[in-house]
Amino acid sequence: MAILRSFGKIQVVFSAMISVSALAHHSFAVYDFQTQIPFEGTVETVNFRNPHVAMTLKTVDAEGKQQIIQFIEGAPANMLVRSGLRPEMVKPGTHITAIGSPLLEDNTKYFLRIIRLDDGKEY
Repeated sequence: MAILRSFGKIQVVFSAMISVSALAHHSFAVYDFQTQIPFEGTVETVNFRNPHVAMTLKTVDAEGKQQIIQFIEGAPANMLVRSGLRPEMVKPGTHITAIGSPLLEDNTKYFLRIIRLDDGKEY
């Protein structure tokens, strides 16, 4: 009987862990993935870590004004590393082209879809 109670407690704890894990993952439906906007500039900040890479990019608009573009999330860092992109390749000061899809609620924030280095390689 004690074994059955212990097994039941283990099941409850395991079920709770799975539920929390499922809730922690989020949907990408908050982005307009039909829209892809290229930005050319210099990496200002970068958080190259899991669960998602984030960065800011300093650009100059058509009127010559500097803008900071916020890429609030992108691919997981480990996925980018597996594809060949290492953190030192996008450190602050690095010139890149980044392609982003805007957040539906705030079109000044973007999902980082593609990082293109000056040598033409894309990640």
